[in-house]
Amino acid sequence: MILEQVRQVYPQLTKSQKLLADYITSHYREAAFMTASQLARSLDLNEATVIRFAQRLGYSGYPDMIEHVRDLVHEELLPPTAEDTEAQDPLHRLLATELDSVQRFVSHLSSSLTQQVVDLITRAERVYIVGQGIAFPLAQLLSYSLRYMGIPASSPQPDPFGLAMAVDEIGSDSLLIGISGWGEGEEVANALQLANAKGAATVALSCSAISPCALVANLALTCPLSDELPLRSITGLVILMDALIQTLAAQDPQSLAAHRNAVEQAQENIIGSKRR
Repeated sequence: MILEQVRQVYPQLTKSQKLLADYITSHYREAAFMTASQLARSLDLNEATVIRFAQRLGYSGYPDMIEHVRDLVHEELLPPTAEDTEAQDPLHRLLATELDSVQRFVSHLSSSLTQQVVDLITRAERVYIVGQGIAFPLAQLLSYSLRYMGIPASSPQPDPFGLAMAVDEIGSDSLLIGISGWGEGEEVANALQLANAKGAATVALSCSAISPCALVANLALTCPLSDELPLRSITGLVILMDALIQTLAAQDPQSLAAHRNAVEQAQENIIGSKRR
């Protein structure tokens, strides 16, 4: 597969060739329909560099390489047959099951409910995100992503004392998001109830519509678990979180870019200070 070939030779590529490799791996669907000259122009390179890149990957030339890129796109677009499914190794069968589970929950996800959650995050003066067990690193990930966009967010420690301190700080202009993964969440649900009592908005991101968190939150976005997997999966929760993040980022791309540039500049200053 061409993506594996790129991975193997990437460390030895020139700067221009790495630029091509980055584009091919990230945008191979678009590249599949480009001529060598079009691809070169899109990256401000010369056509000879594109041809040498194809040869560096082991192809006879650009047409040979792009044919393999088109084969990759073609494979993605073809629906699997029953024979294909039976012939798949366990990893691919489980991935197909995960994808099917995600497609089912996406089809049942309410657009209006999702928008309400996005609006709550946007309007909140402070966003607190809590989760226990497997949900704790997910809460940290969501908090980190929101802060990167300039949204004031934090993920307190999930032990009772950490949750208590968070609830103590919460005001009526705050939002508390509780994430519930594999059934844990009683203490998080209690924190959601206490936040409700203080007039704060609450949201649950849960694998079940009847989890303790989902039952007490003002709004709940749920992605049911698949019964066909040997272990409970958090794929749906991760995809749901990422979709929320991408939706928030798309609302004000200029503000996002400005905040990101400010963070990156501060990072450069910190690194520079360490070197001096």
